[in-house]
Amino acid sequence: MKMKHLKTFFGMLILIAAVSCNKAQQAGDGHVSFGVYNDDSVVDVTRSAVSSYTTLPQKGDFSIDIKNASSQTVWKGNVGDWDPAMPLLAGNYSVTAWYGDIEEEGFDKPYFTGSASFAIAGGETKSVSVPVSLGNTVVMVSCTEAFRNYYKNYTFKLTRNNAEIVTFAKGETKAAFVDGYKFTLEGVLEAETKTYDFTRECTNLDPATAYTFLFDVTSTGSASITISFNHKVETVELGDYELND
Repeated sequence: MKMKHLKTFFGMLILIAAVSCNKAQQAGDGHVSFGVYNDDSVVDVTRSAVSSYTTLPQKGDFSIDIKNASSQTVWKGNVGDWDPAMPLLAGNYSVTAWYGDIEEEGFDKPYFTGSASFAIAGGETKSVSVPVSLGNTVVMVSCTEAFRNYYKNYTFKLTRNNAEIVTFAKGETKAAFVDGYKFTLEGVLEAETKTYDFTRECTNLDPATAYTFLFDVTSTGSASITISFNHKVETVELGDYELND
């Protein structure tokens, strides 16, 4: 069975326009204004979009950190709070832009980040583009009709170090944004006469990539299921799970 594996590359550009100095400024100073351009396209087999998984951040949602050639922060804060009238000395700079936090995981928790280097010369007008991509991983859970018919109720959740990250209740179709370096997929499945559980360890999943766990039954009455993930189909033998334990 072939699963839906969505290799995604989330792109946005932070456009940085270096504005030329006016006559009242000292020679060698420059001004910088910041804007955000959102590219909603996703390059994958379904030609979907970032907005298929979550609401896109707007310009005012981004933060920036501007550093000089000595790696000292000269300004840091929300991009909307940057004053274009603030002069910057001529020289080399780097800027990092981000939205969200890699440590905040769950539904509608995308983390975008990117950086670029630029230089300002006295009296020069310049535009610099900073590519910003998704820094965390998209995880979805899907079940076949046969699976939904056999198990009257089921719940899946992602955990790490015994702490819950996010829960996929029965029928949940939203995508979770997580740090893909490590997590455990856990499931509790209720059939007519028994309840089963399983766990599966996942490590080193790629950022800016959407993965789908597709669940199916092997045969009616069998205490095993199949999981399609990352172009592989795995049969999992289920263990009995006592709800009163």
